[in-house]
Amino acid sequence: MFTVRMSIIPVVLLVLGLLFPWAGAAEGADFVFKPRISTSMEYNDNVTETQNPEGDYVWIVKPGLSATYEHSRVLFDFSYDFENKKYLDQKKGDEQNNFLSALGNFEAIKDLFFIDVSDSYKQVYQNVTRGDVEEGDTSIGTTDQNTFSFRPYFVFPLQARTNLTTGASFQDIWYSEEGSVDKRLYDLYADVNHELTDRWTITGGVGFQKQEPRWEDGEFERYNLNLGTTYSYAEGSSIEVSIKPTYTDYKEEGTSDKQYTPYTIAITHAFSPTIVGKMSSAMNFTEDPESSDTRNQFVQQASLTGAYERGNITAAVAYYDYETTDSGGNTTYWRPSIRGTHSLTERMSFNYNTYMNLYTNPDCEKTIFSLVSLSYSMSESLSSSLSYRYKMHDEQTDGNDYRSNSVALTLTWQR
Repeated sequence: MFTVRMSIIPVVLLVLGLLFPWAGAAEGADFVFKPRISTSMEYNDNVTETQNPEGDYVWIVKPGLSATYEHSRVLFDFSYDFENKKYLDQKKGDEQNNFLSALGNFEAIKDLFFIDVSDSYKQVYQNVTRGDVEEGDTSIGTTDQNTFSFRPYFVFPLQARTNLTTGASFQDIWYSEEGSVDKRLYDLYADVNHELTDRWTITGGVGFQKQEPRWEDGEFERYNLNLGTTYSYAEGSSIEVSIKPTYTDYKEEGTSDKQYTPYTIAITHAFSPTIVGKMSSAMNFTEDPESSDTRNQFVQQASLTGAYERGNITAAVAYYDYETTDSGGNTTYWRPSIRGTHSLTERMSFNYNTYMNLYTNPDCEKTIFSLVSLSYSMSESLSSSLSYRYKMHDEQTDGNDYRSNSVALTLTWQR
């Protein structure tokens, strides 16, 4: 069932209403408006992604637009796409998907008071342990997420190299699927940033967060201390360390009082101007659509990115550990991945994105996602592409094993 929360409509109209009148009236302002549309015909041999595959032809039409307005103290960045999927043999219900990213930055009082407003509408997995939804993936197992954010803050220059940033923020998170938990978040914070040298920066601060589920129990408050430092030891190379001791006060009786300390340790090293390696370890509180609480996420990862005359390539490996509150144990898996693009000619390019999730549970569960495409630029504004997508889910026990293959031909116009 297609559901769009009406709260995004006023935000979109507000952004457009502010953009268009100022585009012609503001002297020296920079306004860019770029419409686009794509149409695809796809064949998928397992549209339901089940053990009993059913194939179907899918006609996809996706109009969209981007708009940017930039003036001395105002910045708007807006992008919206509407995707209509029609399953010709009706092996699966038709889909209408929305993708919105709207951002406004206001310098209300010069060099002192700022306001950031944003609104996003996208698909996320109902099971948060699956990570982010890859571009070009299907919508099975996802829910629409609408996040509105309002953040006013002050920046006080304490010294030549020291700034104090203090303010508040409000977030409203809504999900389309029944069973998901809508939330409201209220934050207060104060952070001090000091440049010891041109290469070395330290930060410190305090924060408070209150999270209220809209229609569920599970309210909590968080108090944190933030300490961090970043050191750039060479061109394109740096070390970042941050730690956030946090106390969480759960209001619901019977909730675990175990406390966690988010942290980040990251090293970025430029082996050359075109080859960059990264290693990191982090613990985060991750938003969980199916819970009034957040999920504790531990991530260890390493990546290597290379750029060459005709393209670029990134290879990475990560280990994810999501803690759970039930007796089922943690969700842990390895994810090797590779993605990149290669220009075959001035007009033709080959793009690829592949990852594999190798779960460490007793069932030896694994999933594979692979999307490759061949794109051809027909003119400055018109292009075509031929793509192939492969998805697989496999585990030792009788589960929801499946394989899915799809081929699509796409024609895209953009200004």
